[in-house]
Amino acid sequence: MDNKKESSVSVSIIDSEDEYKVWMVYAQSDYDCAEYLTEAPLHPRPYNIICYHYQQAAEKIAKALIVYYKTPGGISKVHDVEFLLNQVKNLVKSDKGIELTDKIKTMASDISIYASEPRYPNEFPADESDVIKAGKYCKEIMKWAIEVINAPKK
Repeated sequence: MDNKKESSVSVSIIDSEDEYKVWMVYAQSDYDCAEYLTEAPLHPRPYNIICYHYQQAAEKIAKALIVYYKTPGGISKVHDVEFLLNQVKNLVKSDKGIELTDKIKTMASDISIYASEPRYPNEFPADESDVIKAGKYCKEIMKWAIEVINAPKK
């Protein structure tokens, strides 16, 4: 008897109208990972990795907005969340009447530090205060982006 498992790979094409939803799922996945790691009984606590996942969630929700608005030029291959949100701020304002506030821009700028530095040993020694800040900023950015997507057109 052959003990090999049969595997099948299913490939589906994402409807371009729903592609932003895939980015939203990716963002939520990173957020959930950060939340799980925050609560997990790990010692030492992986502060850098937690901050990284919060940043990734914020970055991916910003990219969801870019796809949602079919922004000319598409998604920039950058990790600067403020830069990504600035790509859609005028579209959001004219379409939904929602402002990209200075508060969200500042949070987006501040969370971007967790994109690369925490991935390298001794580059950025994150601590519990970084996790708290990254979690708060990520949650606010995601809340704002979801509000934009769910808001009716003007």
